[in-house]
Amino acid sequence: MFRKKKEEKTLTVEDKLDIIIEHLHRLDARDRLRTWGGFFRGLIGLIPIAVLLLSIWYMYEHGDELLQKITQQAAKEAAAMAGDNTGELMKKIELVFPGGEQQQ
Repeated sequence: MFRKKKEEKTLTVEDKLDIIIEHLHRLDARDRLRTWGGFFRGLIGLIPIAVLLLSIWYMYEHGDELLQKITQQAAKEAAAMAGDNTGELMKKIELVFPGGEQQQ
């Protein structure tokens, strides 16, 4: 019913120190891997911030051109829907955004 305890091997102080050193080496390797993993996770986390900053810079530099193209396209579509009054509407748009037809 009761099992006899196996005779435990008595370890010397040298053996115990070797076991501790082995555990420390494993922990050191694991920490090194975790450090590199954290570094690469941080780099990957910076990608959305870089994309956001580049987008803001692009909109700052070329925002007027984009808005002008969008406005002209919307005006052309509205003029196509309106029918005969297109010439008058296009003249007003040309006054607001001069040189828009030449860029296409």
